[in-house]
Amino acid sequence: MRGEARKTAAAAAAMLAMAALCAVACALFGGSDTADEAGVVMALPETVPPWRGTTFWFCQAEGCGRAFLDNSFDFGTPCPACGGELRQMNLPERRLLPADTEIVRRYYDTPQRFLPLNVSIVLSGADRSSIHRPEVCQTAAGHEIVRRRRIGVPLSWRPERPLEVTVLEMTRHGNAEAGVPPQHTFYAYWFVGANGRETASHWKRFWWMGTDRVFRGVSHRWAYVAVVGPRTPGDDNYLGLLSAFVSQLHRKILRPGTEAAPAADAP
Repeated sequence: MRGEARKTAAAAAAMLAMAALCAVACALFGGSDTADEAGVVMALPETVPPWRGTTFWFCQAEGCGRAFLDNSFDFGTPCPACGGELRQMNLPERRLLPADTEIVRRYYDTPQRFLPLNVSIVLSGADRSSIHRPEVCQTAAGHEIVRRRRIGVPLSWRPERPLEVTVLEMTRHGNAEAGVPPQHTFYAYWFVGANGRETASHWKRFWWMGTDRVFRGVSHRWAYVAVVGPRTPGDDNYLGLLSAFVSQLHRKILRPGTEAAPAADAP
C-alpha cells in the first residue's frame, strides 16, 4: 500500500511540475500548434486470424439510433430502418465528444466463439479532450473495476520491447429479482501518439503531451485502442487469447513506418 501511495504521490508531483511548466510556457510563448499527425490508421482489419471482424454502424437520426453489424455498409450508406446517416460512433458519443473526433469499431468472433471481442480506436481531433482515462467512462457506465493490471504483449516484429497494455477486470452487477445476471468483462487499452509513441499509462501520455507543447510547440493527435470481451471470475485464461489477438492487431493499425519511442522519453 505504501508503495502504491508513493507512486501516486510521484505521479501527482510530476503532473504539478508539468502544469507549472505549461503555464509559464503559455505565458511566454503563447499556445501550441495543432498537428494532424497520428500514429494509427483509422481502419480496423477484417481479419485477425482466427478472428473475423464485422463493422459496427449507428444511425444518427434522433428517434432511431439503431445499431447494425454489417460489412457491406460504408460511409454514405443510409440507415435501413429510417434512411438516416450512419456512423461508427453512437448518438451519445456524438453529443458528448468534440465534432472532429474519429471512431472506428469492429466486432471480432471465431467459429468456435472462444473469445468474442469488441474493438475500437478513438482518435482525438483539434480538441484533445476526446481522449481521457477509460476508467472514468467505465465506472460512469455502471461497471465496478475489481482489478487493474498491466501486461506485456510479445511482438514478433519487435521482440526486444513488448507492448504494454492496461487491463481492467470489471463486473456489472445484475438484478436477481428482475432475472438480470451480473456481467463479468475485461477492458484492455493502450494509447498511441505520433512519432511512434505508445503507452498503457494515462500519466505517461499526459507527460508526452505536455513536453510536446512546451518544448516543441506542437500538439499531436493521440488515439486509444480498446479491446473488450467476456471473462470468468477467477480464471485468467482469457489473457493468453487477448495477448494473441493484440500481438497481431498491433502492427495492422500502426501508421506505416511507425516504431515505438524509447521508454526514456517519459518518466
